[in-house]
Amino acid sequence: MPPATAAAAAPSERLSPQTRRTAWIVSSIFFVEQLDATSVASALPAMAAELQTDAVTLSATITAYLLGLTILIPLSGRLAERYGDKKVFTGAIWLFLASSIACGLAPSASILIALRFVQGMAGALMAPVGRLIVLRAAAKHEIVEAMALVILLAMIAPMVGPFLGGLLTTYVGWRWIFWINGPLCLAALWLVWRYLPATEGRQEGTFDVRGTLLTGAGFACLMWGLVSLADAQVRSGPAAVALAAGGLLLAAYVRHARRTAAPVLALDLLAVRSFRDAMASGSVFRIAVGGVPFLLPVTLQQRDGYSPLEAGLVVLIPAAGGFAMKFFSGKILRRTGYRKGLFLHGLMAAACLAVAGLVPPRDVLPAYAAMLLGFGWARSLQMNAFGTLAYADVGRARLAAATSFFLAIQNLTVAMGVAAAASLLRGGAAIGAGGTAFYSWVYLTLGAIALASAFMTLAMPRSAGQDLLQGNRAS
Repeated sequence: MPPATAAAAAPSERLSPQTRRTAWIVSSIFFVEQLDATSVASALPAMAAELQTDAVTLSATITAYLLGLTILIPLSGRLAERYGDKKVFTGAIWLFLASSIACGLAPSASILIALRFVQGMAGALMAPVGRLIVLRAAAKHEIVEAMALVILLAMIAPMVGPFLGGLLTTYVGWRWIFWINGPLCLAALWLVWRYLPATEGRQEGTFDVRGTLLTGAGFACLMWGLVSLADAQVRSGPAAVALAAGGLLLAAYVRHARRTAAPVLALDLLAVRSFRDAMASGSVFRIAVGGVPFLLPVTLQQRDGYSPLEAGLVVLIPAAGGFAMKFFSGKILRRTGYRKGLFLHGLMAAACLAVAGLVPPRDVLPAYAAMLLGFGWARSLQMNAFGTLAYADVGRARLAAATSFFLAIQNLTVAMGVAAAASLLRGGAAIGAGGTAFYSWVYLTLGAIALASAFMTLAMPRSAGQDLLQGNRAS
């Protein structure tokens, strides 16, 4: 092969300036959204005192946000196709800004909960449409690095959010948790207007109204049921009814989608092998690890006697491992390929999670910290790999549909992970009769689910995702 040809065939691991800038802008907006979502929990007692209610009642502000987030995600791709992705993204940021200011002015708990639902709806448009803008701006071989960059700042927000929420609540009041979004969103809007590429919308065609109602209501029922299962204050009966209703509504949607030319969620994407594989094994993996941010602090405080501050600091360890991985995921996947990389890091995540449940942190903290660091490292690669493999064989014309579908299932399976961890803890506590050995079994069970996901990846073809790992900027 001539030198020039060899150079052209070599994969480039550097992003073009336009792609890098686009990914950074979208990442910064995701940071603002995640910062708001994670800082509220720290302020619940102060919010409850001022609004003359209790913290348990105000925990509905978190649930309302999740419900709003769930309902509109299926529709986000259709809106972007019809009106243009940049226009919808800008509108979502304005809605998030307005609802944030209104949350800070809320005079009662019921109004605050309703406004948090609106905030969630704005987030439901920001997340998928922001990803869509990056996917359309990036060349095939840039997608792995670009998507790693997109979620980089969003990974920092959960580390900063609880601390910032407590700081603002202590010194200037809880309402500033929402008002601080004002200048951040205005800066984001200027960056979007100035730098982000735009795709023109297509005004022809009609919305799948019936499908939108079925998917929105179905996902909302499932999300509420899963959140309720994770909440010890809610009885299991209503949660079971909500889960059954959600299942029936989505089953009705499947039947509807087969008879509709342009359904709101394109189920025919499951015929694409890479998309189907990423959805299947990725969903199992998210069920295994989705509840870990909830499980770790509970275990450290209830089993090991850590203070909330100490537990919060330990929880930063897997976050640090995941943050570090974002700089290496593209290089690792190019060296191993998707199938091998997913299998090996799935094994690593499962082993580290299981061992972390067995190691007493007060006795052997370095070994415990190493397991958490390794878990965070492996989990980060899995999330990025599944999140990019889904688009490997999806044409650009179908990126919007694929993004809506993927993120709707992603949110649902993460909630399933939280519900699974909470249910295992409650079940273990009931059987354990006051002992603490059941904590280890919870970790082992989740590790086994992660292990199942790793072995599912072996069914992928060896060539899975190769188009994302090869090519050059000219391509």
